[in-house]
Amino acid sequence: MSELVPGPLFPPLVLAIFIVCIAGAGALVNCALLAALLKRSRNGLFSIIIQLALADIILIGTSVGPEIWSYNARTWIFGRNCCIAYRGLSIIASTASLYLITTIALHTLATANLEEKSITLKNKRSDRDDEEEIRSSRHSLVASSDTSTPPRTMNVDYRLADTRVPVAPPTVFVWVLSASLSIPEFTFATTVPYDQDVVACTLVDTSHRVNMHSMVAFFNFFLPALILSSASVLIICKLKSKKINNLEGSETIQTLKLSLWLNLVFGIFCVPRSLFYFYRLYEFSADTKIDLGHEGQLDICNPV
Repeated sequence: MSELVPGPLFPPLVLAIFIVCIAGAGALVNCALLAALLKRSRNGLFSIIIQLALADIILIGTSVGPEIWSYNARTWIFGRNCCIAYRGLSIIASTASLYLITTIALHTLATANLEEKSITLKNKRSDRDDEEEIRSSRHSLVASSDTSTPPRTMNVDYRLADTRVPVAPPTVFVWVLSASLSIPEFTFATTVPYDQDVVACTLVDTSHRVNMHSMVAFFNFFLPALILSSASVLIICKLKSKKINNLEGSETIQTLKLSLWLNLVFGIFCVPRSLFYFYRLYEFSADTKIDLGHEGQLDICNPV
């Protein structure tokens, strides 16, 4: 005789109000952010943040409601098509969010390094020009004046040195990687009846489920976590270095701090959830049981 399915943890009406409030607040914040940044999208950093907000909107619209509702109801009630869309879009949005945060960290570090090199080079050339001007003025005092040949001068503005870092290649790579990791989810996701009145949103290819999730876990957690940890250490060292004083008044210092805060929020709110996912995944593999509601999804949350 099959065991009785546990009832919902919270009343459906209460849960629906909670989901609407959370999703609505997140959507409003992201829409306000988009409206504020669209006018400044020519800036590379702002264009990355705009894409990050779009990925967050996708994640909120396709994942938050079904995930919370399925956890509460202990079963999947949205049908097979919604199951496919939920799993695939969750991977796309979560992977894009995480790697866009990584892109922001690397972009700010590269921009800071370029600006420091540009300022150092400008100071060296300025000192060299001053020395040449002094030597030429001394030479003019002893040399005979020749008015037949007018003096020739050349002014170089070293402030025009290009310190912009292109963002198109890394952001295109982020979206291509996100779409590639979602292909197995779109292909093998399905609903599986289990026990009485219980449906699981899982992968149909159970023999390769762990391998596919391990691949997603590597690209969606371990690799970006290593990159973000290294980038955070470099950002802290950059902010504490004496060379950063040369960038006073520049937006680079603020962008470095923003990137550091994004990395910190990821570590506080997303790492524990991801570790819990790994625990559930391998516990499920050892017990060879279908998890009620859904198998668990590696949705890296978005701190924007």
